[in-house]
Amino acid sequence: MIEELVQQTLKDLEKSKKEAYPLYYKEVFNNLVKSKNLSIDPKLLLKNSIDDDFLDKTKQTTIFIQDTNKNIQQQSETFVQEIEVRDLNNEIKNLVKSFEGDLLSKLSESNNKINELQDELNKVYQELNMDSLTKAYSRKAFDKDLEKIIKVGNNKELNMALVVFDIDHFKIINDTYGHLVGDFVLVKIVKLVKEIIREEDKIYRFGGDEFIILFNRIHKEAVDTITEKIRKKIENTKLKYKNNIITLTISLGGACHKKNDTLKTWLTRADKALYTSKINRNKVTILC
Repeated sequence: MIEELVQQTLKDLEKSKKEAYPLYYKEVFNNLVKSKNLSIDPKLLLKNSIDDDFLDKTKQTTIFIQDTNKNIQQQSETFVQEIEVRDLNNEIKNLVKSFEGDLLSKLSESNNKINELQDELNKVYQELNMDSLTKAYSRKAFDKDLEKIIKVGNNKELNMALVVFDIDHFKIINDTYGHLVGDFVLVKIVKLVKEIIREEDKIYRFGGDEFIILFNRIHKEAVDTITEKIRKKIENTKLKYKNNIITLTISLGGACHKKNDTLKTWLTRADKALYTSKINRNKVTILC
């Protein structure tokens, strides 16, 4: 069974005319397993080996060490100041100062190492919260972000909007050109969207070819303008595969945040707007 999947994976890779990056093996192999409803040992499927709990504990440990170092430094400086005003001979005072200098030097080295570790942790956090293929934020990241937003907006209306979109006739692209070309289309779409949305906005891969854009600190007029710009940008983008030109369009549906919204009520309005857009496709519908 595994050998058949590997052979199919290699065929898809060859058909795409793309370099055989490990990421492609992962995506194609896992998708084949799902599409064939096969029962395979989960250990064979590629996935992240570090979880959020471990990272959270490590991050808390680094914060604890930083705070401890800071307290030691403050206590050391206070101790030296007290020694200065005491009636002690210079030899003792010099020994104390020398000890403090060595201690502060070690603390500085420790803090530098902690800062380096925190930078690495931030990178790993980002990787865990990113979709490995498209580099959009992941569904898990979306759930975490929205949980926080829903709590903040429990008793007030926020200047935020959710816009759901998917690629029109994406199944035809996959069936005609193969999943690797489909993957390339997904990556391209996310890249185009990122070029248009603002720094405070986020794009998430919700699943398959469905994505969600979270607009922050924004009014309906701006949502209308940006989403229409995205739609046109993608409509005017042509992809060439061998001797074929692939035309892309997306349908978008959005909803502004309302007081006491739950994730379900907010997403339901956005999905309703998306359904309206998909009647004719390549449309934008925003419900606010």
